[in-house]
Amino acid sequence: MSSLLCVGVILYLFTSNGTFSSRKCEQAGENICQDLLYNEKQRLTLLDSEALTLCVIVRIYGPQVSYLPVLALGFLHAGFDNVRIYVINTHRSTDSRLLFQTIDLINKIVLRTNYITFLDLGKPLDDDYGYTLTDHALNYLYNQYKRSPSMCHYLIVTNGDNLYSQYLGNKTLPHMRAKKDIIAWDFVSRYHRPYLIQAQEEQLQKPYRIFDDGTAKCVAVSLQRGGVDLGAAAYRLAFLYEHKLRFSFSNGTYNVESDGYFMDKASLLTNMSAIVRQTLFIHQ
Repeated sequence: MSSLLCVGVILYLFTSNGTFSSRKCEQAGENICQDLLYNEKQRLTLLDSEALTLCVIVRIYGPQVSYLPVLALGFLHAGFDNVRIYVINTHRSTDSRLLFQTIDLINKIVLRTNYITFLDLGKPLDDDYGYTLTDHALNYLYNQYKRSPSMCHYLIVTNGDNLYSQYLGNKTLPHMRAKKDIIAWDFVSRYHRPYLIQAQEEQLQKPYRIFDDGTAKCVAVSLQRGGVDLGAAAYRLAFLYEHKLRFSFSNGTYNVESDGYFMDKASLLTNMSAIVRQTLFIHQ
């Protein structure tokens, strides 16, 4: 009898656009309807909550263009509500025609005209590691945020040959919904990290050898220079906009550690940060 009542309540839900009443619940059985009421409340809460948009600034040069479809389509399947990707060319050697063709191809695959967009913000320089145009891209998003805050809620700045786990959205969205200013995750580093090399064990006791040159190591992220990689963090855009954060040093210059300097500045401005202790990013 209870199963028939449950079916009746579900049919009523579908035909009445999800509206319940106490009288209907009493007729159907309190336990069954309490479960249905809870499920419907959760569904409506999700529908009412604002969908989050992740923006991604992708810094790209020459040989990285062929990686771009993998990076862009990876974000598409990473579990975010909505994604907007902005590409900047950081080197004069980049084949612009190939880059534009690749961007067009990606948009055709995802059936959107503006999933990924090229930002023409000036000519790349030779000695700034691409950070002048990266700051120009930040200014572009700041101006866009000023006009329409819903266009972008969180920002990742990354390089064109980086790769992300399909679980990135699953692991970070709860912290985005909690409005954390900085969300960082563990990563695989491309750089030599000798302090992470695994020591050799006694060969007589083991039937194998360990080969470890200190590269491609999993790194536990930290919110400071040397402990984070460009692309291993997402920032709440409202937070960045409030403080007008940029990658340049106070004298307007850049160096290879500008990404770490950016994190140093950002992390000192908030106590609303989260570290996800899962490896979600590979720096090629």
